[in-house]
Amino acid sequence: MTKLYKYQKDGVRSLEQFNGRALLADEMGLGKTLQALYYMKRNKRSPVIVICPASLKYNWAREAAIHVNEHAEVLEGTKPPKKKVFKQNPLVIINYEILGPWLDYLIDLDPELVILDECQYIKNRRAKRTRYVKQLIKGVPHVLALSGTPLTNRPAELWTTLNMVRPDLFKSFMAFALKYCNARRNPWGWEYKGAKNLDQLHEILSGNCMVRRRKVDVLKDLPAKSRHVVPVPLDNRKEYDEAEDDLVAWLGKFSKQKANTAARAERLVRMGYLKRLAAELKMKAVTNWIDAFLEETEEKLVVFAIHKKMIKELKERYPQSVVVTGSVTGKNRQRAVDKFQKNKQTRLFIGNLTAAGVGLTLTASSTVVFAELGWTPGEHTQGEDRIHRIGQQQPSTCYYIIGVDTIEERLCRIIQEKQTVLSATLDGGTVNEELDIFDQLQREITSDD
Repeated sequence: MTKLYKYQKDGVRSLEQFNGRALLADEMGLGKTLQALYYMKRNKRSPVIVICPASLKYNWAREAAIHVNEHAEVLEGTKPPKKKVFKQNPLVIINYEILGPWLDYLIDLDPELVILDECQYIKNRRAKRTRYVKQLIKGVPHVLALSGTPLTNRPAELWTTLNMVRPDLFKSFMAFALKYCNARRNPWGWEYKGAKNLDQLHEILSGNCMVRRRKVDVLKDLPAKSRHVVPVPLDNRKEYDEAEDDLVAWLGKFSKQKANTAARAERLVRMGYLKRLAAELKMKAVTNWIDAFLEETEEKLVVFAIHKKMIKELKERYPQSVVVTGSVTGKNRQRAVDKFQKNKQTRLFIGNLTAAGVGLTLTASSTVVFAELGWTPGEHTQGEDRIHRIGQQQPSTCYYIIGVDTIEERLCRIIQEKQTVLSATLDGGTVNEELDIFDQLQREITSDD
C-alpha cells in the first residue's frame, strides 16, 4: 500500500477514534480519498459504498486500485439489471444523481461503511438525493463524510451531514438552527441564514467527529512537488467511440512491421483529432474540477490547455481570469503575468501549454492543472516549473485531468514511463523523443484492435 504522510496517518487514527463516524474536512489536495480508503482497508470494512459526484467516480476507482490494491465496481445509468446481482467487490462506487434507482440494490448489500464524498451535495435536507442517502445509511455502523467545504454559505447547510454522521449529537434541525444559525421567524415562516455560537460548534465538532487540516498546517509533511492523475468520464461516450473505431480501422491499413514515412504526418493529424475530441468531451468535468478548487480554497490556480476551442471556453466561463496564448505578446503578456502575480482578486491563469509553458514565473500559485496533454514529458515539466521555482518554500501540486478509456489514458501512461528515464530539464523534450512517443502510441492503438 502507498505510504502515508504523517498528517494522513494522524487523520486515519482520528477516524478510528471517532469509530468511523466522522466528517473529514481537510483542504483540497491533502488526500481525503486516500485517508478514507486507508481507514476502510486497515479496519477491514466490507462491503463499502462510495457516493460521490459523477466526475469523481473513476478517480475513486483508480485511487483504490493504486493505493490499497482494491478493485471497485463503478455503477452507471439509471436502469439497474432486473436481477440483483453484484460482482464480488468489497467497494461499490455510485454518483448522487443516480442513487434513487439503485437504492434497493445497495441496501441489499448491507454495507458496513458508506463514504459520502463532497458531502455538500446533500446540504439541502429536503432534496431527493438527501432522502435517498438517509435511507441507505439507516442501520449502517460507519459513515464518513468528506469535503473541503462541507458548508458553503451558512451553518444550516452543515446539519444534514452532521445528522448522518452523528445523529446522537445532532438529532433535531430546529434545535441546531436555534443554537447555531440564529433562526428567526418572519411573516413567511422560519429562515436560517444567520450564524452564532460558532466557537462552541467548532469545539463540539473537533472533539467528537471532525478532522480538519489546512495546507498551511501540514507544510512540513508535504513533498516539494506532487503529481496526481484525475480520470474523468466523457460527456458523449458514443461520439468518441465512433471516432476511435474509425481511426483504428484507418491505421490498420498500414503495416505494423515497418513505418510508412510518407503517411506519418497524416497519422499524427488523425490521432491529434482524437486527442482533441477527448479533451472537448471532458470539458464539463474540467470546469467542475476548477469550480471545486476555487470554491474549496482561497488559492490561485494555473490551468494549461492546448487547443483554441478549449481555451476560448475556459476564458468565457471564467471572465476574471488572465489568458496567455501565442497571440498575447510583449507588454500584454507581461501585464497578464503581473496581474496574476500581484492582484489578489485574479485567481485563475489560463495558458496555452506551448506559449505559456515556458519562461513565465507564476509562483503566486502552488497548483497547476493540465486540462489537455502535450506529446512529451518535457512540455509538462516545463509547465509544472512555472509554479515550482528553485528556493520556493510552498510545495507544488500538479493535476492531470484525463478522459477515461481514451487516447489520453494511453498517452498519459507512455509519458509517465518516459518521465522516469528522462531528466527533468528546462529545455523540454527532443524531436526524437516526440516521434518515439507517437510511434508507441500508434502501436498501442492498433494492437488493441
